Amino acid sequence: MSKFPLLFTPLKVGKTTFRNRIMSTPTSLTWADYTGAPNDATVFYYEEKARGGACSVTLSETTISRTSRASRGVNHYILPDPQYGDPGPQLTKVVEAIKRHGAIASVQIHHAGDVTHPSLIGGLDPFGPNDYIRPDGVHVKGMDEDDMYMVAEDFAKAAARAKALGFGMVMIHGAHGWLLGQFQSAATNWRKDKYGGSIENRARFPLMVVKAVREAVGPDFPIEYRVSGDEHLKGGVVKEEAAEFCSILQDYVSIFHVSAGSYYTAREYTFPGSYQPHDTNTHLAEAVKKKVHVPVATVGAHMDPFIMEQILEEGKADFIAIGRGIICDPQLPNKIFDNELDDIRPCLRCNNCLGRKYECFNNCDVNPLAGNEFWTLNTPPVKISRKVLVIGGGPGGMQAAITASERGHKVKLVEKSNSLGGNLKFADMDEHKVDLKRYKDYLIHQVNKHAVDVRLNTKATKALIEEEKPYAVIIAIGAEPIKPTFPGMNKLPCIHATEAYMHPEKVGNKVVIIGGGLVGCEVGIYLSSKGRDVTLIEMQNMLAPDANIIHRDSMMEVFEPAVKYRLNTKCTAITEKGVKAINDKGEEELFEADTVVYAVGMKPNDEEAWSFKEAKNVSRFFVIGDCVTPTRIKDATHGGYHAAIDII
Repeated sequence: MSKFPLLFTPLKVGKTTFRNRIMSTPTSLTWADYTGAPNDATVFYYEEKARGGACSVTLSETTISRTSRASRGVNHYILPDPQYGDPGPQLTKVVEAIKRHGAIASVQIHHAGDVTHPSLIGGLDPFGPNDYIRPDGVHVKGMDEDDMYMVAEDFAKAAARAKALGFGMVMIHGAHGWLLGQFQSAATNWRKDKYGGSIENRARFPLMVVKAVREAVGPDFPIEYRVSGDEHLKGGVVKEEAAEFCSILQDYVSIFHVSAGSYYTAREYTFPGSYQPHDTNTHLAEAVKKKVHVPVATVGAHMDPFIMEQILEEGKADFIAIGRGIICDPQLPNKIFDNELDDIRPCLRCNNCLGRKYECFNNCDVNPLAGNEFWTLNTPPVKISRKVLVIGGGPGGMQAAITASERGHKVKLVEKSNSLGGNLKFADMDEHKVDLKRYKDYLIHQVNKHAVDVRLNTKATKALIEEEKPYAVIIAIGAEPIKPTFPGMNKLPCIHATEAYMHPEKVGNKVVIIGGGLVGCEVGIYLSSKGRDVTLIEMQNMLAPDANIIHRDSMMEVFEPAVKYRLNTKCTAITEKGVKAINDKGEEELFEADTVVYAVGMKPNDEEAWSFKEAKNVSRFFVIGDCVTPTRIKDATHGGYHAAIDII
């Protein structure tokens, strides 16, 4: 029996029965072809979610029409178009991929509203609640009633098409600052007519939409509505108002999904990262549930099944909706049901699955298969069980060892220190890195579970490799901190950011951090939380340029009140009193300090790594992770996985 009976109790909504209470939310790790149809990789991606046990799986942000000024350029379409063709056949593939594993197939229908760029809608002005000029100079057309009826009708046509294609449910996207949310919020709706002012007036157009959709799909077809329970905007939607808004729509809606934030202005609340709490929107869902007579789903960094069960027990919500956690481990619901909690691959909440799409490529840092399920069809089978030696016990080495063992190879892992974890060990010290610590511990558990022969306190040498006689060697020995060479570095204690984490007793009360990349910023937050007076110096004109924009927003909200910082400022020397630097005006300043922490980058241990290639009688040799190029954890874990896959 599962420890979580309510999580796995079916719930009937109208005539539709959900097999459990864990929903897979719409997430944007999907791809459309030129027609706007989901490609085959997208089909496989959603199928894996359904196979993992979620009660419903939702295709994300599908634009209602090409003729309603709706697109923001990154989503699917649902209605056929004379120029681009019919996305229906591919959408049907998504439906069938979800349904054949017992989940309800849903699709999120969407209109971007006033944030749409004219280039995406044929040069037209975007629609919005208000007629105004955006800061970028684009004119937004304030919608008149004819526009509203047209858009409502397109929502209805999209929903009817979804039903005809076999979707078992449709989700209207009314959250995160898109068109319907723009009308709902007083921060973005300053109309003076009957569509602005009171909450009843601001709900009038969204109500028009849900009525039109309900009429189009009939009384028994489930309609979900996603709402921001708190926009975290000055003058925007707050909890009580969101609950009142939902009560106005409830007669036409089957399930409310309660999220938060506004995509372009408060996305750190839409995708709560490591600096926000888990289960962060439960109180918002509870407020809505008290005002409506239909089921409510809570959205926002749910990870602990004991807390999920408690939310249901206390009646704060009826469903737990999970997005990034199911990207990270699609089998999450099944593993919870089977009480295999230590085997759930934990989400880091790094938001690279979402934030990296602005760099034209997004996937999961710790799940190499997410979004790549289709390509696993090309994975070669293992011809013979091989002897594999992995050198390095960080995340890349551990993932390589796990994957090689899963593939049936005999794996030995050697690590020069007295414990596994590599550069993730610092996460044990930082309260904001609880997700990263959980992932480190997960990898260690999996290494032990897969009976990898681990040898700690063992330094790899060419002689050791030749003695072991492996078929394949995977080198994952990481990188070392770059130590700056400023004059006077002997005048004050100067330590690297990692050492500041591991040995906070070495850090005095007044700290200057040199280097404002992601590492420098995060160690600044950590030291500030420990009561240190922290100033950070960065020679560039922005902080954490190496972070994705969503994580950066989340981090900066905590960083700015905690840490003093100076941009465009270059350190020149260290004295007994502190750090000398030149500012952007060419003036020399002294930043007082009793300790200097540096975070100016890492250098790969590449020479050592490649020196092992001289070992005799090794058939396959791989160098992965930071000892190639020090970057993100993704490069280590994906590199380890694919190296192991290539051993056949």
